[in-house]
Amino acid sequence: MNKYTLSEKFIDGDSAGKRLYQIIALKSFSDIEKGEVGGYVEDINNLSQEGNCWIYDDAKVFDDAKVSQNAVIAGEAKISGKARIYDDAIVSDNAEIGDNVIISGKASIYDNAKLIGYARVCDNVLVFNEAVVGGNVILSGNAKIYGYVRLLGNVHVCDDAVVCDTAVIYDNVIVSHKGKVCGNAELNNNRNVCDTEVVSGDEKNISA
Repeated sequence: MNKYTLSEKFIDGDSAGKRLYQIIALKSFSDIEKGEVGGYVEDINNLSQEGNCWIYDDAKVFDDAKVSQNAVIAGEAKISGKARIYDDAIVSDNAEIGDNVIISGKASIYDNAKLIGYARVCDNVLVFNEAVVGGNVILSGNAKIYGYVRLLGNVHVCDDAVVCDTAVIYDNVIVSHKGKVCGNAELNNNRNVCDTEVVSGDEKNISA
């Protein structure tokens, strides 16, 4: 038996005028009661009928994006493009996920964070505040990305690393172990930040 269906209530999902339909639970599961209404989808391919995944509040999932397994989309979050959200991942508040982004594990994306391009987020990663992540960025482990951070290109942040404040990182940079990039730092050109190294202030254009 399917766990939800589409109601007759719809809204305009984007500037192109796509109709998004509110979902209604057909049975009780997880913390959802039969008959409970949820967020909005363009069609039934946006939210799996399997697992405990659900779209809450006024969150929207459309285009070819898909939410599956036990993932949660809540608040006014917007999932579009060909994004994939699965495992126990959570996207909430006003976060936006688009393009070919994949979010898995127990990763949590919230506040006004925006992920685009081919970004991959997994494990226990947290991305929040006004952070923007794009390109081929990979975030894994227990990494935390927050503030007004910009991560672009081939960047990998992993382990217990932190990138925060107004830091900008792009072009082949790895931040790992307990490394931290903060302040107004700008890193590129094959720079590696590892162990307990902290890069802060106005440090810019550092290369190995």
